[in-house]
Amino acid sequence: MKKVFKSVLLIGFLSISATAMSKEKDFSLSFGKTEAETVNFEVSNAKNVSVVIYNDFYGELFSDTFEDYNSVSKSYNFKDLDSGVYYLVLESQQKIEKYKIKVYSDKKIEIEKEPVSEIFKPEFVVDGNKVKLLLSGVKTTAKISVTDFEDTIYYNATKSATNGEIELTFDFSKKTADQYIITVEENGKVFNKIISLR
Repeated sequence: MKKVFKSVLLIGFLSISATAMSKEKDFSLSFGKTEAETVNFEVSNAKNVSVVIYNDFYGELFSDTFEDYNSVSKSYNFKDLDSGVYYLVLESQQKIEKYKIKVYSDKKIEIEKEPVSEIFKPEFVVDGNKVKLLLSGVKTTAKISVTDFEDTIYYNATKSATNGEIELTFDFSKKTADQYIITVEENGKVFNKIISLR
């Protein structure tokens, strides 16, 4: 059965406003001296940060999770790995950074110290029926939409960033739906958040 999109905008179901959100400082990565066969780095503000090293052929090779540290130093040894391209990925609640590591046949290691990709995730703060959305690191614009599980569209707009950020507050009504889906599309990445009202 073909699904039909409803595109009715229901007035009064929610109000939207821009608000200021306090944002904790996120993790930062610095590489130490690269010794033969070993990658050394330090993660500052390592609160709930996961670390994965992988390559496209072998998949995941190393992984760690840092719970709540001011600073963590880590070393990974590549001596038993084949030459090729590997990736170091760090992920927190706010962002994902990906770095390229090249291992040569003589086991020398070269690290690109600028991330090959950096993705900032939308942050959501839920307080009753109000949901605050903060999207950082936005280059130009992001498309933000709000629907329910019946595909009713309540909000759909392309927002421009101010100083690299987009901030919105949604005030949902339980009379309209018990659950809403907030979708954020930015730079080819899509994030969905289901909001359940109580």
